[in-house]
Amino acid sequence: MKSRISPEEPFPANLERLRDQDVEVLNSKVHREIEHEFATEGEVDAETAFRKDELDEELDGREAGPRLSLVPQQEDDGGMASAYAGAELEDIVEASGGQAGGAHGRFRSDTGRQ
Repeated sequence: MKSRISPEEPFPANLERLRDQDVEVLNSKVHREIEHEFATEGEVDAETAFRKDELDEELDGREAGPRLSLVPQQEDDGGMASAYAGAELEDIVEASGGQAGGAHGRFRSDTGRQ
């Protein structure tokens, strides 16, 4: 087994489909290639640098884990839940004017009660 992957060798188009172990192995091979290119040519090939960036992004995403979705996706019933279906926390806070609960920090169901 080769310990590095040259820019001319095939590289997976979609890293998301690979197992964690396979992404780690590719990452190691790309880092070894970077060291080799720098030692022999004094610079890193653009394709190798691009591959490193792609792997960094994939590994960072896997380390962070799946993104939290506060509202499960539902059929469009015209309600607020469907408006936020699949939205991320940051999007919901931004859409509600900086208040996570909506109108002045209250949940929609609380707005009729005071």
